[in-house]
Amino acid sequence: MKTLSHLLLLAVGFGIIVFGFKLIPFRNIGLELANRTIYVERNNTPFLQDWTIDFVLTKINSAREQEGFSKIKLNEKLNQAALGRLSVVLTEKDYEGVTTGLTREVAIKNAGYEANLIGDLILTDFFKTNDPVSNWLTDSITKGTLLHPDFRDAGIAIKNDQDKVNVYVILVSPRKLVPAPKKIAWGGPNLWEAVNKRRVELGVNPLKQRDELCTIASIRLNQLLELGKLDGHAGFVPVLDRPDLKWISEKYNTSEFLAQGYSSASETIQAWEDTLGHKALLAGGEYVWGCIYAQNSFAVAIAAY
Repeated sequence: MKTLSHLLLLAVGFGIIVFGFKLIPFRNIGLELANRTIYVERNNTPFLQDWTIDFVLTKINSAREQEGFSKIKLNEKLNQAALGRLSVVLTEKDYEGVTTGLTREVAIKNAGYEANLIGDLILTDFFKTNDPVSNWLTDSITKGTLLHPDFRDAGIAIKNDQDKVNVYVILVSPRKLVPAPKKIAWGGPNLWEAVNKRRVELGVNPLKQRDELCTIASIRLNQLLELGKLDGHAGFVPVLDRPDLKWISEKYNTSEFLAQGYSSASETIQAWEDTLGHKALLAGGEYVWGCIYAQNSFAVAIAAY
């Protein structure tokens, strides 16, 4: 009798196991895992994976590469600017920054980034299961921003909810910083002193200044400054032939020496010394008088005997 009871219990247990296996959809679970659609319900609301900055960046760069544009890269300063903008968008509904004053331009400047061109992309209460790029491509303005060829850097801020997400993306082209031009800290007096010092070193007499020669040097320097380059002495003879100045060329045998673009008087001297035609200014013992005018790296030396 006991044996019969045991057999009945085993049969019932086996039936329950078989029935359970039929009810549990193990095959469906495998398919769902393959499709990455498994989720845990919390308060009867699906819990979806949070979006990350890398996820959004990858989506953007994939779209840009498909259209033949360069990838953008994250910038921490721009991340901070995007976070500030997302905050005012969500708390104040201030999409343009008019109410709070925190425009995208102000946010970027406050973060210490110098931008040339700025664009932004926004998603609010956006379902996590949807594709952000597909959404931006449906509008001509956001599409133009997403695929703008000049953008190089980006900042991204994200706020995740259970099944929705809020995203703010700043896209920018950095401002090209033009180096300040070198300040020219030398002029005519420095060059005059350097020329005479070098003449003495080379064994010839220092030049003596003549006011009339300074008139020629001054006129020629102004001509070159206005032209913005050296003229190959083209203006020298016309100045000497002016009726009010012709007497100077009749009294002296004059020569002109030009230079431009050197950062110091010593560099200018070296350039003249390394050029056969100009070396006479430094080593020519025939020259007795002279005058030098210089400004903004342009130099005019007049020597005469």
